[in-house]
Amino acid sequence: MGFVPVGKVLSTRGLQGEVRFRYYNDSGSNLDRYELLYADREGEKLPLRLARVRTQSGQFLIRFAEITGAGEASSLVGKELFVREEDLPVLDENEYYDYQLVGLEVVNEKGESVGRVKQVMHTKASDILVVEGAQESLIPMVEGFILDVDIRASRMKVAEGAIVG
Repeated sequence: MGFVPVGKVLSTRGLQGEVRFRYYNDSGSNLDRYELLYADREGEKLPLRLARVRTQSGQFLIRFAEITGAGEASSLVGKELFVREEDLPVLDENEYYDYQLVGLEVVNEKGESVGRVKQVMHTKASDILVVEGAQESLIPMVEGFILDVDIRASRMKVAEGAIVG
């Protein structure tokens, strides 16, 4: 069973064990669809049941059933929280989760390797792939630049003019 990071605990809030959480998803509308989030504790995934989820100033405030005070909640600060891969919503065709793109080999139209996707950056204009190869390159994820994504083959084809850097 695989686990996928969905956000990071930023701080505690109050005495009841609530935490401020930065959700990685652009749309925060589906955070409360998860019954459990998981914290990594010494290589083991510790399940945390969502007791309450609300938003404030663009961040999520979460209370977990297992966390009863600020002291317990402080152990989560700075940690990423995960969901089980099979609990992720099903995406439409030609949509991908960031974790599916990281590690893909990137090739140009001639089939020459440019490198591997190291990171997906989210900006207001578009998502940008950071590709590590002979040199670090940036590739905007816009129509016409990304020609093909084949998750099963672990390969992505990009247009020649797409590569910046």
